Amino acid sequence: MKTVMNQRGSVFIFVTLMIVLLLVMVGMGLDTGHLAYIRSQGQPAVDAAALAATSALPIRNDAAVKARAGIFGGNNTYLNSNKNPISGTNVTYAQYDPATGNITTAGVTVNNANAVRVALETKNPHTGAAANTSMASPLFLTPLFNLMGINVSNTTNVSVSAVAAIKGVPGIPVSIEEARCTATNPQKLLQSSSTNDNSGYTTYYINNASASEINALIDAARDCNGGMPPVDVGYCTQLNNGQITSVYKSFEALFKATPGKCFMLPVVADKSNWTQCQAITKWASFCPDKTTPVVQNGSDKYLFGDISCTNVNPYNQDNLNCYVPTLVRDKKSGM
Repeated sequence: MKTVMNQRGSVFIFVTLMIVLLLVMVGMGLDTGHLAYIRSQGQPAVDAAALAATSALPIRNDAAVKARAGIFGGNNTYLNSNKNPISGTNVTYAQYDPATGNITTAGVTVNNANAVRVALETKNPHTGAAANTSMASPLFLTPLFNLMGINVSNTTNVSVSAVAAIKGVPGIPVSIEEARCTATNPQKLLQSSSTNDNSGYTTYYINNASASEINALIDAARDCNGGMPPVDVGYCTQLNNGQITSVYKSFEALFKATPGKCFMLPVVADKSNWTQCQAITKWASFCPDKTTPVVQNGSDKYLFGDISCTNVNPYNQDNLNCYVPTLVRDKKSGM
């Protein structure tokens, strides 16, 4: 028996297989890059929409929240954005827990939400609703698979989402010691220049602040423009104990411009040194007296109102003057 030694055509088969393999690899690379590009277009849109929608939460108006999401989300162009615009249907109200990072949507409405979720997605993982608003990206590998007799979809859904939580910021440059949390209301703040007093000025990041700088912080608090920073527990805030007569007029103007509003105050440990920075241990809420919030006549000058330190954190205050919307991680969506 003779062995067949004719190998003509084997190289052609090998080359054909290599070409198909190379086409598959090129197609996978193109699809992967294109999907990343589509996601990079959609993510800024939902980020902007979530931040804008959350900024409207304090007024507790559903139409206003959803309108802001649509306006600011629509400022970004993404795949098929003209036919799949961000609107109220992309908005989900949520409760964000800063301690655990958990996001809850069940039973949350515009009236009790502290966060807003905006998404372009096929299905909402929090509610289970079929959103059907994802971006349908074309696939480069589809023609090749069809040529090989494999029937596959020529598009794939790309989902993006963002959650922004509303965070209260300190309202006035005043700090209290923990003893104030259990004192009888109403209370007088900034009353004494004694080093044993348990309330005084705080200028957060400004060391050795002058009266003009404290006045500037109070004035900026009226429209939340460049006022107190969004610091948190553990931050070492600068303290200053004493009387600054000129600031009482600024406080009075602030309270008149923001009637009915309360202000978050940083709390420091008892017997703190009021000539240096001290770590914030928790937050308090100060609600100025509706009749006489400021007494600035005579030698006894003070702010007057109620203080509460119970369950006060920057994410659960509903009657403050100033907030900042902050993007938070949506673990359930993987974003």
